[in-house]
Formats: sequence, structure tokens, C-alpha cells
Amino acid sequence: MTTSTSTVLILGSAPGVLAAKDLPKSLFSSIVAINNAWNVRDDWDYHISPEDFPSDRAPRNLKPGQARIGAADYVPANNAFGGIIYAGATMAFTAGYWVLSALRPSAIVFVGCDMVYSGTGNPHF
Repeated sequence: MTTSTSTVLILGSAPGVLAAKDLPKSLFSSIVAINNAWNVRDDWDYHISPEDFPSDRAPRNLKPGQARIGAADYVPANNAFGGIIYAGATMAFTAGYWVLSALRPSAIVFVGCDMVYSGTGNPHF
């Protein structure tokens, strides 16, 4: 693919993702929803999730132009940017590296990717 002047929106599952619910789609060349974030808005283009993401929480009926992105797609992209040792193992990083590799945007906007988790204990791994 060639370099573009496009902007990609990546939606995470943190509570702040709701700030992107009503952003005009026209602001973005693509919208990538991580894990449960596909529920925030129905005009996303790509749903990306890890292999252990529960299938009953994944989108079932894709609209024309929507695609699911799995490990076969994102692992090579992540590895091209140094693999999980250097690039990180979170889906926010994984989605970002896949977007850089596959869509080659000039800008990426991350919303709801601030790793806010409810509950107790250490939320990091």
C-alpha cells in the first residue's frame, strides 16, 4: 500500500471511548474497534481482537465493508515493529501496529485506549 494522508480512529474499551460515539465518520478514513468497542458505534470498518476474545461478544453480522482482524493479520504487523517484547502485548498497541502496517495512515487517533480497568489488584501485566 502507499502512504496516504488518512486518519484512522482506533476505539478501545475504556470508558473514555464514549467520547468518540458521535464523532462524524467523515473525519476518518477508517475506524478500528478493539474487543468490545464495536458496540460503541455501528460504522466501524475493522474489528480487532485477540484469539481468546469470547466469540459470543464478537460482532456476528458484518455490514458490507466491515472485516474482522485476527492474529493471522496482526501478528506479522506487530513482529515487523519489534514483536511483543519491544512493541507491547496490549491490543491498543497491536491495533496501532496493524493500522500502521495495513492502512498506512498519516495519523492515528486513539480513544478509549487508556487501559482503565475496574476492580482491584494490579491492572497491568
